[in-house]
Parts: sequence; structure tokens; C-alpha cells
Amino acid sequence: MTFADESLQQMIPRPNTGHDDDRPFYELAERYLDDMMRLNPFVATYLGYHKYDPLMDDMSPAGIAAKLAFYDSAQRRFERIDRDTLSTGASIDLDLIRTDIEASLFSLRELRPHENDPQIYNDMIGYGTLYLTILEPGSPDWPARLRALLSRMRALPTFLEAARTNLRHPSRIITEFMIEQHRGNITFFETELPPLFEPYPDLKADLDRHLPRALEALREYQTWLEKDLLPHSVGDWRLGREHWTRKLHLMLQSDLSPEEIESRAWDRLHAERRAMLEVAEPMHARFFPHHRHDETGEERLNIIVGEVLDEVSKNHSHPDRVFEDCRQWVGKIKAFIRERDLISLPPDSDNFVIERTPAFLDGLAVAFFNPAPAFEPHLKKSYWISSIPRAGDPVEDARRVESYLREYNDYGLQNLSIHEAFPGHYVQFYYALSSPLASIYKKVFASNTFAEGWAVLCEEQMFEAGYSADEPAALLVHKKMGLRAPINAILDARLHTGNDPEETLDRWAIDLMRRYGFQEETEATAKLRRAKVSSAQLSTYFVGFQELLDLMNDYRKEKGSAFRLKEFNERLLSFGTIPPRAVRRLMLEA
Repeated sequence: MTFADESLQQMIPRPNTGHDDDRPFYELAERYLDDMMRLNPFVATYLGYHKYDPLMDDMSPAGIAAKLAFYDSAQRRFERIDRDTLSTGASIDLDLIRTDIEASLFSLRELRPHENDPQIYNDMIGYGTLYLTILEPGSPDWPARLRALLSRMRALPTFLEAARTNLRHPSRIITEFMIEQHRGNITFFETELPPLFEPYPDLKADLDRHLPRALEALREYQTWLEKDLLPHSVGDWRLGREHWTRKLHLMLQSDLSPEEIESRAWDRLHAERRAMLEVAEPMHARFFPHHRHDETGEERLNIIVGEVLDEVSKNHSHPDRVFEDCRQWVGKIKAFIRERDLISLPPDSDNFVIERTPAFLDGLAVAFFNPAPAFEPHLKKSYWISSIPRAGDPVEDARRVESYLREYNDYGLQNLSIHEAFPGHYVQFYYALSSPLASIYKKVFASNTFAEGWAVLCEEQMFEAGYSADEPAALLVHKKMGLRAPINAILDARLHTGNDPEETLDRWAIDLMRRYGFQEETEATAKLRRAKVSSAQLSTYFVGFQELLDLMNDYRKEKGSAFRLKEFNERLLSFGTIPPRAVRRLMLEA
């Protein structure tokens, strides 16, 4: 196979492996990547591959059929490749592509989100517009991006009509959540989009002509979600054991079985709770010298640790200061990393920002890290912080806000910033997207298991290195937040495979998070919703952490006295955001 389109080779750089058998594979892989993004143009835009920006995803029956036919054909082609003839790096790329194909076919044929998950339509609109508008002010690319945005805007009525035709009986909790989230897309078109066109009068005239129809379609869809889809949202949010196990395997790309994951998660949860008690007991004696507790075992642990956490959680931010405080903590964290030389940080001139979560995602999680596109690593990298949850009632609002601020107290915000930014997701993706060792496939088909595993692992590294060593409260809250990884995995498994009535599952889940995990009510309630509207993703934190921790320990044994944490970290991150088992091959077995 050869390329007729020479520009494609420039857009999808081919790894120079020096291995003759790799060439025909990469020729096939280049065409696959281009065709995949043509059929999924919002993904192409998200990745910074702008060849298909004017297109909107075709979610009609013919469009779904075209996707199935493409992935079926691709699967046959890539099955014919002998993996053993490839270099190690190319064989990992082959695994990534095969998994992408398999996961896409499983989703389209078995899970069928186009029929039962309105989130996919929300994301296609949200990401498909956001990633056309993250350019720097004054960039010469603005006119082309705005023309593409106009093209997608004109396609919105047809796209939303396909959504109304496809969606049948989603679960009620997902529809309720999308009723909230879709308002964010409307807000973008109403208020954020028009100012972008002001510097370009000709394009602004086109916007003025076509925006009213787009807004009408978006508002009609909002009404349809509320009045028509919600009453018919009687589906089960649970995947069931068979589908959940299959999705877990494809998402994690791990050799750990679901049973082993759950067993190790419980072991980690109990061990970390015991460690919390050791930290909390001397603090409890100082805070409450007259408290005497005769309880034993788990009951005593919960009381002692709970009382100390209640006290230290009083040190928290104010709703108007959360962003300012996060910036302050980031400065402290960066200084510590440099002092202890844990890893070389990106230059301060890199385009890193702390900003509010886009409205179409606001509320799914407390915070996100949004990396630069794989094909445009120079663009903005965003540490997103979501809105503080409110209820509309002044009394309930005050209670929710206080619960949120207690959960994300001064120490919790520091831990969150370590996870999302330094040296967590931001630093990890900076290395991945900048590394000459990482092929474009290792950047495009990013492993959530590796990303979340690294973010949890580096939290541990920071505190083991002595971060806030003079503040035992910081260590205690870090360990509390560290309980989330095993709890997330336990929640994910039980909720999506259990047969108990939903009310029973809800009580169990809230008890697990609040009693075992010491979570505030607002955090636990939001996490329960997140566990229901997603599946398998919550397992990535614990599985990724366990696999990377095992790898670090094995690497330490191999190196012996020559082991250096900084060298391990930088080498670990240099291969791209790929499954931990693939990193193991490159670090220990290649």
C-alpha cells in the first residue's frame, strides 16, 4: 500500500524503527487512523487533526452502518498482520489499534450508546465546538476554524434529529444528567460563540444568518429531552456482568482479572485505613484531650479518624477563592518537586492554565485535566475545576457548599492539584506529547489506565518524599483521598454487576464512601451519580496505580543501588500514554 495523499504522511508521522517488517504495518495504520477520524470527525478535531473539521458526525442509520462496515473491514486487515514479526514499539502500536477496533465494534454492536446514552450526542457537540476554539488570540488559523464551526452549526438540526430518532429507552439518571449538561451547549452558542466572530465581519454575517436556526434546534432538543425522552427513560444504567467485564477488559488493557482487582482493592482499602489511624491518633490526643473512646476495631478507627478529619476539614477555601487558592498550591507543589528533584517539570512558558470546566461537562467530576491535542501539543493545557454544586434553595445551597469545601479543604485542594497537574496529568501528558519515543498511535490511543495510575502513583511519591512533612493533617487528608482509588474500583464492580434493587445498591454505595472512605455527603452523592452514568472508568485509578506501583518496585529491584526515582519517572513517561503492561515491556522486557 502506498499513499496518494502526501500531506497525510506529514500529518501522521511514521516511526523510524529501522525494522523492515514495520513499514507495511505503518502504511496500513496511517490509512486506518485517517479513515477512523473521517468517520468520527469530532474525534479528529479533539485530536487536533483538522482535515475533517467541517464535518459533523453522521449518526443516521446509514452513518452507523458505515462505521460498522469500516471497523469490520479494518479488523480483518489487522488480524492478518503477524505481530511477532514487528519491532516491540510497532507491536504495541498494533495492539493499540486492534483494541480500538474491538472496542468500537463492541460499543456499536453490543452497548449501542447511540440508542441508550444521550451523553454521546452531548459530547460530540461539546468537544466538536470546544476544540475548534482553543487557539491563541490572533492565530492565523482562526478563520478556517470558524468556517468549520459554521459548517458544523448548520449541520446541528440534522444531527439532533438523528439523536431524537435513535434514542429509545436510556436510564433516567443519564437523561436527567444530560438535561443539565445540554444547557451548557446552548449557553456556548448563545454567549461564547458570537464574540469569537467579531474580528471577522464576513464570517460574522454568516453566523448571524445561521445562528438562529441552530439555537432553535438546540432549544427544541432540550425540550424534547425534558418532555419526551425523560418519561421514556426506563432503561437500566447497569451494564450487567457480561458487558461490564468485557468493557473493563477493553478499557483497562490489563492482565488483572475482575476478581483480582476487587480483592486487591479491599486489601488496599483496609491497609490504608489502618495507616490513617496511626496518623490520626496523636492528632486526636492534641485536638480532643478529654475524649475517651472504649470502642474497638473498625468502630474505634472510624470514630478517631472521623473526629480528626472533621476538625482539619475546617481549614478550607471560600467559593470566591478556590481558583486563587489552587494557583497558590500549585506554586508550593512545583517548588517542592524542584527541591526534591522528583522529575523535570515543563517550562513555565508552556501553555498551562487553571480555568472553569466547560459547561457541557460541568458536574461530571470535581476537576479534570484536559491535555493539548495529540497533533497540536503546543496548544492550551487546562486544569479544569467544576462549579461548586448548588440546589437552588438558599439553605440547601449553603449546606452543599460547606460540604464541598470541607471535602476539598486546604489539604484536599493540594492533593487534587498534585493529581491533576503537578506532577500528575499535566506533567505526564507533557512528556507523552513531547517525547520523540512515542509514536502518534501512542499519543492518539491514550490509555486512561496509565494516565490515572500515574496520577495516583505520583501522589504517593510526593508524600513519601516528604511533601508537607510538618503538617500531619496534610498526610491524613492525602490518605483519605487515596482511599478513593480502591473504593472506585469496588463501586464500579458492584454497581454494574449486582442484581440488588437500586435502593439497596445506593445505600451500600453511600455507606462505603462515607463510612469506609470518610467522604462528605456532597462528594459521595456526586460520585454515585458518576458511577452510574459511566462504567469501567472508575476502575482505571486503582488498576493503573497497582500496575505502575508493581512496575516501579520491579524496576527498583532490577537497578538495585543504581535506582533513581527521577530517572524512573522520566523514562516511564517517555513512551506515551500507553497501557501499563506495554510500558513494562519497554522498560523491563525489551
